[in-house]
Amino acid sequence: MTFGNLSLASRGMILAVTYIILMTFIYNTIRSLFLKRSRLNIVASIVATLITNLLLQILDMHHIGLYVIKLELPLPILLVIQILLLLIAVAQQYMIGKWQETHISAMSVKEAFDMLPTGLCYYNDNDGMPLMVNQTMQDISVDLFGKGVTDGKEFCNRLNETETAMAVSEGKAPLVRCSDGRTYSIRQQKLFIKNKEIPEIIAADVSREYALTQELEERRTKAAQLNTRLKALLRTIEYLTMSRELLQLKVALHDNIGQSILIARRYLAEPQSVDRDELLYLWKDNIRHLLNEEQEEWELPYYVISKEADKLGIKLQIVGELPKETKLIPVVDSAISAHIGNTLKHADGKLATIKVKETGGSYILTFLNDGKKPEKEIEEKGGLRNLRHDIESVGGSLKIYTSPEFCMEIILPKED
Repeated sequence: MTFGNLSLASRGMILAVTYIILMTFIYNTIRSLFLKRSRLNIVASIVATLITNLLLQILDMHHIGLYVIKLELPLPILLVIQILLLLIAVAQQYMIGKWQETHISAMSVKEAFDMLPTGLCYYNDNDGMPLMVNQTMQDISVDLFGKGVTDGKEFCNRLNETETAMAVSEGKAPLVRCSDGRTYSIRQQKLFIKNKEIPEIIAADVSREYALTQELEERRTKAAQLNTRLKALLRTIEYLTMSRELLQLKVALHDNIGQSILIARRYLAEPQSVDRDELLYLWKDNIRHLLNEEQEEWELPYYVISKEADKLGIKLQIVGELPKETKLIPVVDSAISAHIGNTLKHADGKLATIKVKETGGSYILTFLNDGKKPEKEIEEKGGLRNLRHDIESVGGSLKIYTSPEFCMEIILPKED
């Protein structure tokens, strides 16, 4: 029995199988060419494709009744040839797959390029035509701008725009944040390949680092708040200690006066039983304590802040006399505290100098230190902003200079 003696359905089935085998050989040939396999493998694929195509043409002509090529193979031989060609096609597929696993090809490079967690984009510097963009960068572009990378220059410019909705920070390596919470650091540079300049955009995933930075910033804020509370508590403790000592002195004075009164009553009742000179001495001593207006050291203004500077290792040098007016003392105290903090934290100095000059109706306080001068303009925030508010609330003014050295000048009005 030959192919021509089969039923129409059987001939159609054999033709379909032969066509599938032919398509497989064509696919194998294209893959071999694309992967740049050896010349022998490519030639073998082409030969197998031509043989299968010839067989298909003969069978197709016999199927429609054209016997231009009068070659009719017995059905068993035809089936053996088909099975053999099918096995060869499958074997080629398997060999190409194994070859890809052990060899680096353009396709394997592209697949690896797309699997990178870092976004990469290379484009033509003249017209912005993308040369190679991996899947990660395409996903970032779609998330941020609603479309993939079609123009490298436009994509680069939009990433650098300060108005970018998802921009976290700007600068040489801006940070952008996607809708799923991932944060990328964008870096741009140029490569020279075969004497040609190729712009490169790199988007590195810094989500974990950014989250840790945010957490650290929150902890720093909490630590600063806690530090402020501890400082206030320290001052309160010192004042409480001083108040307790003052109370003990008052109690002792009260006891002495009570004792003097008892001795005086006894003297009035029985003058001979009391030493008159001792009684006079007791009363004079009590009266002297009551009339004494000299302040103790701890009662003097700015005592606590001076002790705080000593504890921090900062020498506080005051040239002139600080204001003694009640409403100005808290303001000057806050200014000295801010100056000590600046000298210690930012200027890395050891000496904080305050020069006080009095004019007809105001005090001019100049704050200097022996540390390094600021590298840029000082941004008023936190303590400095609060200090300015306190100074202006009493009718004063604050000026800060960074050149030729750090200088903070405060002008406070005298009380009428």
